[in-house]
Amino acid sequence: MSTSPAAIAQLAADCQPDGLTQKNSEKIAAELAKTFGVQQEEVGLLRLEKESLVFVHPVKLHNVGRIPLNSSSVVAVRTVNSRRPEIINNFVRARHATFFEMVDVGSKPGQKKAKEEQVIQKLMSAPVISMNKVLGVIQICRKGLTGPAAGPDFSQADLQKLAAATAALAKCFEK
Repeated sequence: MSTSPAAIAQLAADCQPDGLTQKNSEKIAAELAKTFGVQQEEVGLLRLEKESLVFVHPVKLHNVGRIPLNSSSVVAVRTVNSRRPEIINNFVRARHATFFEMVDVGSKPGQKKAKEEQVIQKLMSAPVISMNKVLGVIQICRKGLTGPAAGPDFSQADLQKLAAATAALAKCFEK
């Protein structure tokens, strides 16, 4: 299930020349999903553009809207402003914006997931920083009907792994 730091570093090196393209973001999301034992649509890659965060992955969220850096109820914004990674294992109870959660990112054409199955129960969020500048945020979540149904809680070891991955992947966010 888990991917080695060397695999993430190699992926970052492979993606660096073209930056965070749609193809590269899919590869990164797939590798991070494997690393943390989540579905690919449970990986969020957000890039900082003109004082707003924009989803690069899942691609279905890219055109839904921008997240201004003054949005106080958005965890990704808090991650940018605090420059610190965090875990929220009771996310459904935390005050947060639910706008992006309403978009069905996991269903294939002709397949519909129940809205309850798409509820984020647990979340890790980490800033992507290069040369002391925040370039974006990577978030890993677990969705489900309930916390236990979504899977195990994220641990401090998971958060450290995510922070190491964001450091390695920062070069992909620079373009």
